[in-house]
Amino acid sequence: MQLPPDVVRSTILLLTTVAIIGANSLSLGPIAPGIAIEMNTSLTSVLTASAAYGIGTAVSAFFLAPGIDRLGARTCLLKACGLLSIAFLMSAVVPGAMWLSIAQFFAGIGAGVALPAAYTCVPAIAPENQQNKVMGLVLTGWTISMVAGVGLAAIIADILHWRAVYLLLFAIAATVFAGILRSRLPSRRSDRASQNQLTALRSPGALLLLSVVACYMIAFYGVYNFVGDHVVVALGFSLSANAWISIGYGTGFGLAAFADPLLDKLQHHSTSSNSLPAIAMTILACLYLLLALSSGSYVTLLICAVIWGLVNHVVLNILLGALNRIDPERRGSILGLYSCVTYLALSIATLGYGQVYEFSTLSFLCLLSALFCFTGAITARGYQLKH
Repeated sequence: MQLPPDVVRSTILLLTTVAIIGANSLSLGPIAPGIAIEMNTSLTSVLTASAAYGIGTAVSAFFLAPGIDRLGARTCLLKACGLLSIAFLMSAVVPGAMWLSIAQFFAGIGAGVALPAAYTCVPAIAPENQQNKVMGLVLTGWTISMVAGVGLAAIIADILHWRAVYLLLFAIAATVFAGILRSRLPSRRSDRASQNQLTALRSPGALLLLSVVACYMIAFYGVYNFVGDHVVVALGFSLSANAWISIGYGTGFGLAAFADPLLDKLQHHSTSSNSLPAIAMTILACLYLLLALSSGSYVTLLICAVIWGLVNHVVLNILLGALNRIDPERRGSILGLYSCVTYLALSIATLGYGQVYEFSTLSFLCLLSALFCFTGAITARGYQLKH
């Protein structure tokens, strides 16, 4: 079933918003060496900007996302994209690493509101029984950012300049800002909006589903962040081989969008769509077991990366759909908590798995992630029984 033209236009705006946020978070790694050379500083100092971005996103998602329900998703998305535009322009003209960190902190504040606001818009713009299809299209923004963010940023920085990367992000963000101004994205305000995130946590099922999200995100980042080192150190390949792993994962993530309409049909005909999170997390746990077995070969790891991206897309769509259905009046706050949990999980996984990886292998990290996913499946089963 084709989407109406106005829904297509709104979906493109939301997709592009997700893409520029993802591209910003992924592009710093490839261009960081060039920034460090120009600024005559260490690579670590430059990568501090990535940590500043993550902190800004988590803080913003926790404290500012409740405003989505009070002010309306369109209003908050507009303000967040405006702040992202300014932050990207700042990043393009900063004189030093400290100023880059400050600019990226502000970018994080914008992203912490923009992501949940974009996800909040989906149920309002999606036609009946096509919510998963629209959400899947919006999520392909991550595919675009992953595939383009890994390679395109490095190419632009090499041919032009690293500042051109942020100027391009600024141009796209400004275009999205102008598009939102002219759009018909939902601007409905809720009379039952949460005054803070603790109120949203009292929504039935919110805490359980967010715990599932935490397991999902820790499992993902705990493996994904260390695949590159495994490919180079353990398998003996060059750094460029890592790009193909990312591209393979991103391709699988994007191809899964074709399966999203099936989720809509499954939820429509199922007696209880609340069973899907538990099933999805169980399948994902089995996939991490497969990754543990396949990590000894680059070819099998590359093939599994495509499957990994496909399955992760479906699981993420199911989890976001479940969070959207918990309490429509507090949807923005709940999805703000989702973003906060995501970036906290990123930090926990990076630090925790990093300590484990020092005396183990990628296969062991995959087994650990399988354990997290099985825990998430059990938690999701508890959510199902209560609803």
